[in-house]
Order: sequence, then structure tokens, then C-alpha cells
Amino acid sequence: MSALVILVYAFVLAASALIPAAATPAWAGEVESPGADWTEAYRDAGLVIFTKDVEEGRKILAVSDMEAPPAIVFKVLSDFGHYQDFMPYVTESRILERKNTGETITYARIAPPFVSERDYPLSVRTTGGAASNGGAFRIEWVAAPDIKPEIEGVVRVRLNEGSWRGEPLDDGKRTRLTYTLLTNPGGLIPDFVLGLSNTIAIPKLFDSVRKRSIEEMATRK
Repeated sequence: MSALVILVYAFVLAASALIPAAATPAWAGEVESPGADWTEAYRDAGLVIFTKDVEEGRKILAVSDMEAPPAIVFKVLSDFGHYQDFMPYVTESRILERKNTGETITYARIAPPFVSERDYPLSVRTTGGAASNGGAFRIEWVAAPDIKPEIEGVVRVRLNEGSWRGEPLDDGKRTRLTYTLLTNPGGLIPDFVLGLSNTIAIPKLFDSVRKRSIEEMATRK
């Protein structure tokens, strides 16, 4: 989704060279590598990113703290039909079907810089998110590439598996947000684009969620 959102493109382009580490914030010291075979690809005062190349494509794990309660962040991330209103590069986002099994079928189309447009139908499941239980939540998705006909000139992303996980901090006033993704963008990606994800696209994704969450809190005051 992004489920998410830059979802397909942003995380697939992680640079192979490590980004020089900035001063480590206290919370980031709590973020451990998923394993010895993962690379810490980016770290600044608000975001830590790990990457791992596998046969299928690239795995990403990114962690940041949000100055909003989990229930608010969940509302933002589960607003699949409005991703085009606030998520970077998303030009179209729709809910195709809500099933009585709890599965939601979504569709998104993105126009990232320098490469062809991509699109991806997803099968999404959500758990938690209610303020009454502290707001902890999980949003998980897998690609459903054949559920919608392909569009000429748009690359259909056929591998897109990931999740958002929100955990309450400070008695539910803030959120520890973790993003994971396994994807392959398809098509040809120019070499000079490969360095954009860690330094631009992933931080931009988290910033978009953060900004939208703050706006949502303001509407409730």
C-alpha cells in the first residue's frame, strides 16, 4: 500500500553504498538490525533503514517514530482510496473490493521520476488500530497482479509483499512505525536512480504519513 505507496518503487531502489550515519537519536539506538545479512542503508534523526538483496528482489525494513497516536496513524495508512491525496508519486488509488473475509483489494498507480509508470493491485488485511486497545495495529499486503487487466505503457508490479506495524509509545501518545517490503519493480531502472530511494523516496514516504497524521489530529481538536 503501500501500501503502500511509494510502496513499489521507493523501496526497491536502495543504494548499495552506505549513507554516512548522522548523530544517532536515543530512540534509534533501540532499533536492532533484522540480522547479520542485512545492511544498515540509512540513519538520521528520524529514520533507520535496513536492506537485504534476495533472489526475488529486495527486502526493506524501515523504522521511525511518529508524533501521533497509533489509532491516528492507522486511520491514515488504511485510507487506501485517498493515497493519491498525500502519498508521493501516487496518481491513482482505489478500493476495488471489500470482502466479508476481511480482505480488501486495492489498486494504485504511481509515476516515479525518471522511469515508466507502475501499477499494482494488492490484497490487504488489517488488524488492530482501535484506540480502545492502545491502537497497536498491523497492515499486511501481497500482490494480486492478475485481478485487474494491465494497462498499455504501465509496468505491472507482480511482486509486492509487505506490512506496516504500529506500536504505542508514551502511553499511546506516539507511535513506533515499522515498514517492511519485498518487491521487484519490473522494467528497466536507470543506474542513477538507484541512489534515490534511501536518501529521498523512503524519507519522503514517512514524512507524508507523519504530515497526514498531524493534519488528522488537528481535525479532532
